[in-house]
Amino acid sequence: METVMRKVQQKYKKLREEMGRWDELQSGLLSHFHSASSIIDRLRLLSDMNNYGALRGIPGIKEALLGKQMDTLQMVFCSMREKMEEFHAVVLSLEKIARDANQLVKGGSALTPQQMKLQIGLWPSLDYCLEGLRTIYEMHQSEYTLKLSLVTSLTLKSTSAEIAAMNQLLVDQPNIPKDQVQAIFDRIFAEEIC
Repeated sequence: METVMRKVQQKYKKLREEMGRWDELQSGLLSHFHSASSIIDRLRLLSDMNNYGALRGIPGIKEALLGKQMDTLQMVFCSMREKMEEFHAVVLSLEKIARDANQLVKGGSALTPQQMKLQIGLWPSLDYCLEGLRTIYEMHQSEYTLKLSLVTSLTLKSTSAEIAAMNQLLVDQPNIPKDQVQAIFDRIFAEEIC
């Protein structure tokens, strides 16, 4: 039983690495989203010749500036799509970790259902460990779905209020309650804390 628990803890260590990768991607996505938002706001200003002041007299200035901003916006959108593909890869990895742990515990060992529910010392039950992996995967899957929806909803027609709301949802990551995730990890690695 102890050997199986150690192997499950290894799965949690891999999961933690993937969550670190998620956090890095989150930072990059927020940066790209902020850049895209700023460009969209800027495009609105650049569309109105009254905002050009003394530059109004330069032939083609409006078209040149709008064109350059649109090119930059396309590159930012492309970068956000790439980030979303990387988020999806993390979600798939979390799913595989949960599935492999389930297979390891239920398929690879001769543990009874009673043994699966048994808590030994500070260790949680194996059922708890498997449920924790599944819960963390499902949180990230839901958050990925939300992020994908927000990123694909950001368009030139998005209002400032919509953009602000989307940005706040991206920052908050409402489907990943940090305290719940931390509580799962604390319980899994309880004997190492003591």
